[in-house]
Amino acid sequence: MKLSQIALEIGSSITPEFGEVDIQRIADPKDASEHAITFVSHPSYQEHAKASNARFVIVKKGVPVAGKVCLEVADPYAAFAKVALLFEDRSPLFDGPVHATAVIHASSRVHETVYVGPYSVVGKDCVVGAHTIVGAHCVIENGTTLGESCRIDSGVIIRRDCRIGSRVIIQSGAVIGSEGFGNAREGERWIRIPSFGAVVIEDDAEIGAGTTVDRGTIENTVIGKGVKIDNLVQVAHNVRIGEHSAVAAQTGFSGSTVLGKRVIVGGQAGFAGHIEIGDDAFVNAQSGVGKDVAKGAKVSGAPSRDFMTLRRVEAAQMQLPEALKEIKRLRRELSELRTAFENEVGSAPEL
Repeated sequence: MKLSQIALEIGSSITPEFGEVDIQRIADPKDASEHAITFVSHPSYQEHAKASNARFVIVKKGVPVAGKVCLEVADPYAAFAKVALLFEDRSPLFDGPVHATAVIHASSRVHETVYVGPYSVVGKDCVVGAHTIVGAHCVIENGTTLGESCRIDSGVIIRRDCRIGSRVIIQSGAVIGSEGFGNAREGERWIRIPSFGAVVIEDDAEIGAGTTVDRGTIENTVIGKGVKIDNLVQVAHNVRIGEHSAVAAQTGFSGSTVLGKRVIVGGQAGFAGHIEIGDDAFVNAQSGVGKDVAKGAKVSGAPSRDFMTLRRVEAAQMQLPEALKEIKRLRRELSELRTAFENEVGSAPEL
């Protein structure tokens, strides 16, 4: 790949003499060769980049690496992500376009550029858009729509009537459109509530391995545009996750939780049902969120509280051992003063 193409992608500039240089890969500074490009996302890596064999380095504007040809950008880590995508191998991992063992219902419309892997099944009345890749042992049930340039990794199950946008990535073991945990209690028994809704995943969203997204009870469960969901996340029925939010691994959303736009959720957070999380909120790892979170708020802990308040509480807890020592010392002094007073006047007043 020409260095000029990389510079264009990340919005940087280089002198014409380097434009035609061929870059073969992006690499860590310690592992970079002459034909690789590396990056410095933190000042602590400056020396590593300087000692690297790479000639070309992506750096923050105004912070060049001596002896290297630097591509200066506002955010080197974001630039690294863009360049990494340029080098990503997106070729199918099996013979195609449709493997001989795959089963596609005659009523489904599958674009001629689609790859479908071994032993995968596409049900009736499905639509699969151009350049989408479906791995091995996938199940796409009746009435499901997949947009263009999706990547459905091996072992994914997408249940009936779900709607998946374009450029969506769903990693192995994910289940999209499973029935929600809906039950009504009558006396000693539970009555199952069937799910009539579906799952809608909008453009450019990503669903991690082993994640489950339940279909809605009446309305749809919705994963917004550009949402990034990590591995092993549980998204219950009727949950709505706003566009460009990010959710880390092992998080669980109870039914009808609503996340706004650009919300960030740390790993192992848990959400009670029927609550709303405002736009641009931050939920720290292992938080237990049982009530609404305001727009832009930062919460932490279980039960979750304002992030800075919790930090002050934690700081105070660290001082408890010394505080207890001080209390014991004051008690001793008070006891000594009481004894001295009694010896002087005969008795001490009650405090």
